[in-house]
Amino acid sequence: MTHTLTLAGCAPVPLSHYLKALGILRLVAEQVDENAQGWWQGQHFVLKSTLDRQGLCQFFLEDYVPTPVIAPWNGGSGFYPKDNKDAHEALLKSTTSRFALLREVITLGQKQVAAFGLQESCKDLDEKRVFLQAMRASLPDQALMWLDAAVLLTNEKAKFPPLLGTGGNDGRLDFSNNFLQRVVELLSPSTGKATVAGEQFLANALFGEPVARLGSGAIGQFAPGDVGGPNATNGFEGETIANAWDYLLMIEGAMTFAAAASRRLHGSEEAVLAYPFTVRPTGYGSGQTTLVDEEPARAEIWLPLWNNPTGYDELRALFAEGRATVGKRSCKDGLDFARAIASLGVDRGIEAFQRYGFLMRSGKAYLATPLMRMKVQRNPAADLIQELDQQGWLSRLQRLARDKDKPNRLKWLVGQLQDALFTLTKQGNPDALQNILIALGGVHHYLTHAPKAREELPPVPRLSKQWFAADDNSHEFRIAAALATLHAPGMAMRHHLFPFDGK
Repeated sequence: MTHTLTLAGCAPVPLSHYLKALGILRLVAEQVDENAQGWWQGQHFVLKSTLDRQGLCQFFLEDYVPTPVIAPWNGGSGFYPKDNKDAHEALLKSTTSRFALLREVITLGQKQVAAFGLQESCKDLDEKRVFLQAMRASLPDQALMWLDAAVLLTNEKAKFPPLLGTGGNDGRLDFSNNFLQRVVELLSPSTGKATVAGEQFLANALFGEPVARLGSGAIGQFAPGDVGGPNATNGFEGETIANAWDYLLMIEGAMTFAAAASRRLHGSEEAVLAYPFTVRPTGYGSGQTTLVDEEPARAEIWLPLWNNPTGYDELRALFAEGRATVGKRSCKDGLDFARAIASLGVDRGIEAFQRYGFLMRSGKAYLATPLMRMKVQRNPAADLIQELDQQGWLSRLQRLARDKDKPNRLKWLVGQLQDALFTLTKQGNPDALQNILIALGGVHHYLTHAPKAREELPPVPRLSKQWFAADDNSHEFRIAAALATLHAPGMAMRHHLFPFDGK
């Protein structure tokens, strides 16, 4: 008999709640019901399995076996003299079978640290890569899920996917040590049974039921609204608010992701990081960011929302592929990803994507900032953006605007253009097209008065007659169209309006 449960505690925003949904589905599928399925319905995640509400709660309280999560390559991970070792020591003293795998993996981590003679985490990248290779060779398969999600090992160096910071930590916050601390907070190391806190907070994590007061454990970049700080509550400063189950299940869900290495043209170039639905940050398209947000940002990730029942194996295959394409090439930034959605250059069966940017906020802290949600639907008008790709013109314009020495006028014009292009990927109406044409006119006008910029960037590419879809039946558009079609032999009208060297 199967049961369908709406998990009101799991939502597409914030990122911690999205990952929590993945974690619940993964754990139920791997430890209880291999045929379990999940999907998104409105703002909540739905789980279909052999477990009813009571059975799901009982599973997490009594039977759930935590995935072994350690990161001895990080400072603060619990493996070095100055680290908080409370959780490690409590689990090592435990004799219950529920934590047998955790004890084994922690012991293996300690042995590797001793074998390398480390008194603190590796600072040298080459030394860290060798240490990570040794760790990977010694860990059991169950512990490799975490390592593969947090670190990518190549022959050149270790690379760190942005979802889990820089190898499973965010600054001084080590995710693995905090994961183990949440384990001993919710599940008693001595008995293996749920603690009072474990029983009290579970219904809130799964079903969104209110509780009198949540804990204050760190949540990191995954839930910006819960990190505390100035303006976080009525008063001057608020404390961090976190449900320990949220953190635990969030880390379990993050293991759905796994990094991969790829080489362009199969040559000898350095391997590049490939991570599911992750691209270079774009500071436009949401109204919340600008060009200045791009450089310090780690990346942005577009997380799929699907509305059909899907098993964990199918979902893992989707994330393993994790590709979005524009034409024949993979997406490189946020605008490319939006274009891919509009052209259906993504895996089918996805209803929408929730876009997150790993942006530097609150000093030098990174926060997974929700930027926009985009429905997956075919929008032929977005294909017109390809015309701006001629000879890499659009990419060259973007690089020119990122140059810190370029004037703010150019950066503003490029921002207007990129916002207009994002809008076109979502709606192909005449207004969207006109805004792009107006922005292109501004860029062209700028280039006529910037000789140095003209040396780096050619004129705006010639556009096809398909752009007449911008016609809104207004007198102004008809006049503009008439002027645009006037030309002397070999001379476009734009050259009369904005004298420009070159073709």
